[in-house]
Amino acid sequence: MGDGKNLKKYLDEKGTNVRKIAKATGISATTLYSIIQKDSNIRFDFALRLANELQIDVNEICSASPFSGTIKEEEIYPTLPDGLNGALDASRVKTYLKNSMYPLMYLFGKNSMPDVDNLLTSFYQLDDEARQEVVETIRLKLQYHRDPERAEQIKQIKGW
Repeated sequence: MGDGKNLKKYLDEKGTNVRKIAKATGISATTLYSIIQKDSNIRFDFALRLANELQIDVNEICSASPFSGTIKEEEIYPTLPDGLNGALDASRVKTYLKNSMYPLMYLFGKNSMPDVDNLLTSFYQLDDEARQEVVETIRLKLQYHRDPERAEQIKQIKGW
């Protein structure tokens, strides 16, 4: 069974359909219908959104997940054209992932990454004022709910 059939199976199990999941994830219904009909692989970024919405592990619907099995550094680096300059050039993205996201996955579990992706996606959909409120809320929560053990583990990550 390919990714498309797996997706269809989970849509049926969750009592939803392509149109509803398309609206909730921002992935076009046409794209989702095509994936299901052709039983083709799902792009990992789409799979993250779908898994978050369906409340399942991303590995359940994405055969190309870099979080299945043992994580290798080279599996999580995005492929970007070499000609890109600025904040998103391949070297900077690779350094960021290697020094922050990759160690976090090992410390706190690779299965939490779809939640992190969903939070980041939601955060950047907010306007400037709302994003600032989220940051302030997190600062406030950290004053009273910081886990000292986790905070110490994060301090040990090179580059943080």
